[in-house]
Amino acid sequence: TQRHNRKEAMAAAQSSIERALELVGLTGVEDKLQDNVRESLEKLRHAGIRIWMLTGDKVETAVCIAVSSRLAERSQQFFTITGLASVADASKRLNALRRRNGEDVVVVDGSSLQIMLDNYPHEFMEQMCRASSAVACRCSPTQKAAIARLVQNQMKKRVAAIGDGGNDVSMIQRANVGIGIPGKEGQQASLAADFSILTFSHLNRLLLWHGRNSYKRAARLSQFIVHRGLIIATIQIVHCAMYYYAAVAVYNSWIQVGYATLFTMLPVFSLVLDEDISEWVADTYPELYRELRKGRSLNTKSFLTWVFKSVYQGTVIMVISIFVLWDDHYFTTMHLSAISFSALVFTELIMIAAEIHKWHYLMILAEAFSTFYPRASKRYW
Repeated sequence: TQRHNRKEAMAAAQSSIERALELVGLTGVEDKLQDNVRESLEKLRHAGIRIWMLTGDKVETAVCIAVSSRLAERSQQFFTITGLASVADASKRLNALRRRNGEDVVVVDGSSLQIMLDNYPHEFMEQMCRASSAVACRCSPTQKAAIARLVQNQMKKRVAAIGDGGNDVSMIQRANVGIGIPGKEGQQASLAADFSILTFSHLNRLLLWHGRNSYKRAARLSQFIVHRGLIIATIQIVHCAMYYYAAVAVYNSWIQVGYATLFTMLPVFSLVLDEDISEWVADTYPELYRELRKGRSLNTKSFLTWVFKSVYQGTVIMVISIFVLWDDHYFTTMHLSAISFSALVFTELIMIAAEIHKWHYLMILAEAFSTFYPRASKRYW
């Protein structure tokens, strides 16, 4: 528990204990890169993903790993922040880092990292995010979690933490997405993570393919759920407005329940099977992932666009049903409900079909079921 001259005291204790010992044998764990690590990191860089390496190795070992894994290109220079002993030294190195063009790989050791995090957390993380890559050596599990927290809170970035040992658990649990790799050090990281992969090379498929499909499908599904509910609400509002805002339902309760279940549920949820590009294209051209990082598939603009489509289509369906198809001899309120509901269902099916990029046989079955089921349900209208 000694705080002053700790290293000298530890050396003295070791020298007093390690005496007259007989060497029996040596054990060790071979530490080498997995297969296809270089190609994986290169694709992730082309996808616009910033890659940081947080390790417990010493500076020389970490730099060699960064070069061999292509985390740093051979033409890139290393900007080292090591051996800082005071706040003044940290301020000088931070100012020197600001003057760089942001193309260097920043290398920082554990003691210098702690001084930066204690005194200049925001400024240091801002400059680290400007760099092409970063390598943090001699990091403790607490420091790894602190870096993930600062990137999330101060820089407003999403963090995916990848680890294979027990010292990575705190970082994995603190990140937005934790990815564990079972290895020779155990399965603590794999059990604590959100996703578990066998090798590092599987990360490309997880992000570039499954991540793309998850984002695209979730965005399209949420938009159609909003469209499906808002268009029938608009029809009801227009119907009430046409009859001097009388509280008269255009459809009976069973039809409204059937609209959300039997008539439109299968086509809408079949959108989770859609694929805008093939897996080969996503893996061959990782630059396509950059477009997803802009968040254009689901933002305020896209939401307002779908709200406008819903209001416009619902208004047109009800206005045409009343003013164009109305006839005092043959057209009744029952006919109004039947015609407008058929137009509503067909509009939803056409909108879904127009958004599909690659047809799946389940999509075709869902569209066919929703198209022909209203004919068998005329007795409920």
